[in-house]
Amino acid sequence: MATVDVSVPSDVAPQQAWKLASDLNRFDEWMTIFAGWRGSVPEQIGEGTEVSSLIKVKGFRNTIHWRVTKYDEPHTIELRGTGWPAVRICITMNVAEVDQRTCFHLIADISGGVLNGAVGRLVARVLESDVRKSVSNLAALA
Repeated sequence: MATVDVSVPSDVAPQQAWKLASDLNRFDEWMTIFAGWRGSVPEQIGEGTEVSSLIKVKGFRNTIHWRVTKYDEPHTIELRGTGWPAVRICITMNVAEVDQRTCFHLIADISGGVLNGAVGRLVARVLESDVRKSVSNLAALA
């Protein structure tokens, strides 16, 4: 398994930050690897919500079937997804107040198939800049 861990501060109020981070319909506005939902997105989400999306990383596309595995409003949303070939992704977004500022903290774990071991660590290094840009985009939306 490989992990990407990125934190970005923002001046947006924590409640507004949570609203942005947990709104699946706005993922296309900030997540650089996001290439659209496959099917409808529920208006309300919670633990157990399932959705599918297309992601693109350096020219490679994959459909990921997501399940919300943790939903702790207004602090944490965690999505676990699977794609082809046996790719597993877990994205955890935390929104917290730190030193009177809001901090977006995103952790992405990738594993499965060819992503285990050295290849996964290489992919994580490539993804880190995309994840950092995504979280910075999210922080700038406010």
